[in-house]
Amino acid sequence: MRKLKQRPSATLELLRGARPSGPIRFCLNDVAERERPAVYRDFFGRSVVNIDVEPTGDAPLEVDVTLQTLPGLRLLSGHVHGSRNRRTRELLADGKGGYSLLINLGGPYLLSQHDDELMLGDGDATLMTTADPCSFMHRPPGGVVALYFSRERISPLVEGAEDRCLKLIPAGTPALKLLTDYIEMASDERTVACSHLQDLFVSHVYDLAAAAIGASRDGARHAQEGGLRAARLYAIKQDIAKNLDSADLSVAELAARHLCTPRFVQRLFENEGTTFTEYLLAQRLGRAYRLLGDRNRNVGKISTVAYDCGFGDVSYFNRAFRRRYGAAPSEVRERAASGLSPRMPDEGYNQVWSI
Repeated sequence: MRKLKQRPSATLELLRGARPSGPIRFCLNDVAERERPAVYRDFFGRSVVNIDVEPTGDAPLEVDVTLQTLPGLRLLSGHVHGSRNRRTRELLADGKGGYSLLINLGGPYLLSQHDDELMLGDGDATLMTTADPCSFMHRPPGGVVALYFSRERISPLVEGAEDRCLKLIPAGTPALKLLTDYIEMASDERTVACSHLQDLFVSHVYDLAAAAIGASRDGARHAQEGGLRAARLYAIKQDIAKNLDSADLSVAELAARHLCTPRFVQRLFENEGTTFTEYLLAQRLGRAYRLLGDRNRNVGKISTVAYDCGFGDVSYFNRAFRRRYGAAPSEVRERAASGLSPRMPDEGYNQVWSI
């Protein structure tokens, strides 16, 4: 997950007091190595995720995670290694009898529950119940995403949820990859800025998780109509953002990379009240505006900016830019140089909520 360093850190004083609202980061980098197990166990393991912690002794304990709490969903991401973690019968008294989906982002990840044991490779995932004792141990680099679901909400979406626990979900599972990419949006504060966006995001995550685990008939229908479409659109927009400088970026190229048809891509944008062409143009113009409006950056000739933003025709770029912003590219650059540039438009944010 991105932007861990931008999260407010959970200090010992903070954890001793009231739990803060919003995402928090828990990191042991500044804690003496010999003190880390006790700090992790007493101030995070017991008070936040209800686990007991035992150092493995073969490597230093490393913890750097972010916890995001949303309605009906808790999301933990980051890395943890150097400890054996157990949810014991004593800790089951918290009454948290839901499910957790554990996605391994890096390093051998050993999980056990009941009489079963499973080793996750990079990118693999599995479902576990939080109503029964379990244990897990991660080797470096220890990257993980853990999603904690309400039993009442996830069970109708998954076919035989209890029987799916500790069954391997391979790294190549398409819905799992979409889910892993999609939940990175939680690192953007605007994703969870209001209750409406939170509810949509959580609903989409449930849909994608169900599809990855093994959706029931209702779960599959929900996923196709909601989460899968939203995740596909997000992934395609991320792809566009990475390739804006490619003048020949096309619907057909994107469809081939995302294993769908060109018409499916077009419908995703039509559902947002726009077209692929209009969206691509807006993103390219937005990038050009930001480059020209940055007075701390020497962007060179206007033609260089146009080409760097995927425009093959400088005259067309000038006309489209003026239509959108009411000023020529050269005027925006001159205003920036004199310190008079208006606020740069925020056109890079990937909205997917209309689906």
